[in-house]
Amino acid sequence: MATEELNIIAIELGSSKVIGVAGVKRRDGKIEVTAHVQQDSATFIRKGVIYNADQATSCVRNIIARLKEKLQKDITQVYVCYSGQGVHSVHNEVNRLFESDHKIVKEDIDGIYDENVNHVYEGQSILDAIPQEFSVGTQKVMNAVGVLSGNVTGRYLNIVAKSKLLTNLQNCFQEVGVQVVDYKLTPLIVADQLLNDAQKNSGCVLVDIGADTTTVSIYKSKLLRFLSVIPLGSDNITKDIMSLQLEHSEAEELMTSKFGEPYASFTEEEGEAVIRVTADGVQIQRKTLSAVIDARLTEILVNVKQQINESKYARESLVAGAFLTGGGANMPNIANVFKEVVGIDKVSVRKNSQSADYILPDGIKNTESRYLAVLGLIANANQNCTAEMERANGDIFGPHNGELKPNVAGGLEIGSDNEDTPDKKEKKRDGKSRMEKLKDWFNKFAEE
Repeated sequence: MATEELNIIAIELGSSKVIGVAGVKRRDGKIEVTAHVQQDSATFIRKGVIYNADQATSCVRNIIARLKEKLQKDITQVYVCYSGQGVHSVHNEVNRLFESDHKIVKEDIDGIYDENVNHVYEGQSILDAIPQEFSVGTQKVMNAVGVLSGNVTGRYLNIVAKSKLLTNLQNCFQEVGVQVVDYKLTPLIVADQLLNDAQKNSGCVLVDIGADTTTVSIYKSKLLRFLSVIPLGSDNITKDIMSLQLEHSEAEELMTSKFGEPYASFTEEEGEAVIRVTADGVQIQRKTLSAVIDARLTEILVNVKQQINESKYARESLVAGAFLTGGGANMPNIANVFKEVVGIDKVSVRKNSQSADYILPDGIKNTESRYLAVLGLIANANQNCTAEMERANGDIFGPHNGELKPNVAGGLEIGSDNEDTPDKKEKKRDGKSRMEKLKDWFNKFAEE
């Protein structure tokens, strides 16, 4: 149980929105969300990558300022999570030979890890490195410390992406002038929120269908074994629906409505039914909408199936099945479509955190998956991110241009800097200066 309460600030930069959340990690273990703000990001982030630095900086500065105003606290540092097109996993091995049988110590393992993270991928950066296992002689172990052997091989899952993905993000926060405690990958944070140890151990695939990208994460024996971000998302479906002469908001509404059911099994009469008439008088039939959604959704899920095949983990080995999340998972009948296209029979849609107890305000619904990443950041944070606001001139009354003095009603009023200029330093007729009078007033006020 926590010994002190921590005020955490978490920010996620996504392709559709930048979300900022403030939360308190309470002594009883619960996490209370105390403030939350968001801002559209489509004009400066595409598929998770910042392409307009000025707009991104302005947005982050605005997010922090709004959180500060709501909390009435200074923000000293933040936690950040991110993802984007091109993020994927790569396996790497590092071998260490010894002159004779040697008891492997922690320093050996640390050296192997350092050698791994210093591995160069041309034009790409290692965003995270996850140890998979160690080969010691003919044995495979999860922890090689203490084992006697003449050699040890460490296997790692490196998560990499083009260098600009993280560099642009770091430059943005440097420009804003706020310290970042840690940068975390959104897929890892979301997986820890939605999956328990038993599901990760038996094997499962988590598919996060976002606005611009779809992320495929595969877990087995409690470890992440594969990660890939596909540059297609639910917004591609929305844009296809907009080709029926609909506005973006109308298209999104239809995509998640009962009429947007992909692979729908309806009668011919139901298919002919007109579900929407555009401003130009164009009639949209149910079967037309379903066909548009089917085409793009199938393309996305075929790509998901391909990524699972490339992971080398057979679908039969993913005993816990598939879990779907993200805005695209709100489409009706999505689980059945996934079963048919991908070939995994056990499929469920998941939106709520399985790993922490949150107290959410009215503005955040427990079923809103878009907050999973920032809530997960708060749950894993261990450094306080706020401080009490400093008042100007060190005065508890805040900034003012004159000095404080008792007024007729017994309160305080602010005097002008020009008042009594010739004799400010002189004693008054009763022998007391203004500051002495003020002190007497405070003492009298305290007694009363």
